Amino acid sequence: MIETEGHMPDREALAAEYVLGTLPLAERLAAEALIASDAEFARMVEAWQARLAPLNAEYAEVAAPRDMLGRIEARLFGLAERRRRAGWLWGLFGGAALALLVLVLVLPALRPDSTVTATLAGENQRLVIAARFDPAAGALTVTRSEGPAAGAGRDYELWIIPAGAAAVSLGLVRDDALRVPLDALPAGTTLAITLEPAGGAPGGVATGPILVSAVVGG
Repeated sequence: MIETEGHMPDREALAAEYVLGTLPLAERLAAEALIASDAEFARMVEAWQARLAPLNAEYAEVAAPRDMLGRIEARLFGLAERRRRAGWLWGLFGGAALALLVLVLVLPALRPDSTVTATLAGENQRLVIAARFDPAAGALTVTRSEGPAAGAGRDYELWIIPAGAAAVSLGLVRDDALRVPLDALPAGTTLAITLEPAGGAPGGVATGPILVSAVVGG
């Protein structure tokens, strides 16, 4: 949870972060339990939903280009590797086991003085990743707010792909929030989550499937 200032009680901050989608999984589940059992807290959540809803109206929905996923994969794995992976990827995650799907989003354009929160979700919201960029603090915070853990011997890994540059790992997304020092998040930058061996991709090169990704809009 974010640190609270004196004018915002902990419960109020919890309600706000629940609506923003930035809570780690354990705290999100605790908040949902409070909503079900505590009418006052449920009203706090409703108030924050109403307060923050107008922010969505500032940005028009933008569809990602059809070839966006292929371009992301090529920059993460290389073109030859992407072609080799295409055949077995759907076999591995096909049918009922397809719980984690790639979702490509375009994030709203970032202003130098703005804090932007985005929620990335797989199909049926089985995996939900919340990303919060705070330029004033110079930090990107990423949490797994819903969905299963990576599993035994696996980790979710966060990558940043600057426009026209190679992918760079920012760390592993586990139960606790991942906070990464970051001065800027320019338009055209891609954020992606892959499923990797425990401890992260060997040699700093992505090997697992892309589960969710987002492109910063211009």
